[in-house]
Amino acid sequence: MQIIFYDSYRFPYPSQNITLHTVIQTDSFPTGLAVDLTNDHIYWVHLGSQRLLRCNIDGSNMTVLSTFRYPWVIRLDVTNRWIYIVERDFGVLKSTFDLAHQQTIVNFTSSLIYCMDIDTEEQRLFWINNDGDMKSAKDDGSDVKTIYSTYDRRDYPALDVFGSYIYYDHTNRLSRISKTPGSTPTVLYTDTSRIDSIFVFKQTGM
Repeated sequence: MQIIFYDSYRFPYPSQNITLHTVIQTDSFPTGLAVDLTNDHIYWVHLGSQRLLRCNIDGSNMTVLSTFRYPWVIRLDVTNRWIYIVERDFGVLKSTFDLAHQQTIVNFTSSLIYCMDIDTEEQRLFWINNDGDMKSAKDDGSDVKTIYSTYDRRDYPALDVFGSYIYYDHTNRLSRISKTPGSTPTVLYTDTSRIDSIFVFKQTGM
């Protein structure tokens, strides 16, 4: 397995001796990354140029696929061949992998969104707006529900859905909450700095 960093690096994992290898040099301030291991592609969105880009897993054949208004997050449903992009000020856009068919499935009215994840098993999207409202919708944008509210207006840049839980940042705290509306969160970890990204994976045998 390899971990690929959004800015340009990768290294074997797990490993006791980490050596960084440049995959590709992106423009400054890319805001989202997604990896399609089935087809050996890396996708990323770049806010400055408002573009969606793709390259091969080895960094070759970089291609500009499309432009958007304020792209911030990208997630892939590789099985069903859908791309989901959060346009920070506007909504969640759903597109086929060839970008031939695109539609905005969730509209944001007065909030900003900096994080979103997909639960492909339940076919639902999850996000937190900058009002502190954690929301969920079906992957076609219907059945929008509020899972929880922090009542803390700020930017929430990190969220990951895994199993029955949603993991998210709250300033310097990593918290976990059940996907069931009305649940109470649990603080798992507190750092001295702000948490900007979360990736949850299941270790073999655990």
